Amino acid sequence: MIKAMLIGDSVLYGAQGAGRLAVPPRQTLNTAQAVYDFCYDHSMPGASFALLLSDDPAERALAGLPGGIALADLLAATDAGAVLINLGGNDSADPEVLPANVKRVASICKLAGKAFGFVGVIDVNVASSYAYEPLGTSFWDSGYLARVSGIAAVAELLRQTCAYQDYPYVDVRNGVTISDWDGVTGDIVHPSQAYSIQIFTHVAHIIAGT
Repeated sequence: MIKAMLIGDSVLYGAQGAGRLAVPPRQTLNTAQAVYDFCYDHSMPGASFALLLSDDPAERALAGLPGGIALADLLAATDAGAVLINLGGNDSADPEVLPANVKRVASICKLAGKAFGFVGVIDVNVASSYAYEPLGTSFWDSGYLARVSGIAAVAELLRQTCAYQDYPYVDVRNGVTISDWDGVTGDIVHPSQAYSIQIFTHVAHIIAGT
């Protein structure tokens, strides 16, 4: 099996409150396919493409890069042959630079001789967000519509960039049907255990071609 690396934000990390999900995505990936061994997990809550590619080692550390090492140096040193990137949700504050950052990550992976793929940003339900945390104001003034719309826009930017550049891409939003929003997450942004297993079993079958 090919050793593989995960790089991602708190959705990949499985963070709810302060803890990781009982079954981390890398374990789900390894159980659901037999092509890759996801033995390196560099995901981190709050990670983003911007932090991953920052010139500041302290910011790179916040993206899960050990000791703030540059991504190119990490890939040059690892025996992992493949990299799966699950970022984007935290890049909604500056969406204009996302396509360039996605291309930079792809270029770094190619120069290192690594197979790579991108995982799309998960769906978020704005109504459930407001029900979970009303923020003491009306639904229309809560800011959730703008926030969720921004995340959706970033998800589409990522999808379109990968389509145009012909990068391997797993479309989670269209690939994993949500029938029960209450069962999706504990805090509306991060996946529940059941939803995480759905997402990453889908990802595993896509990358394994099954």
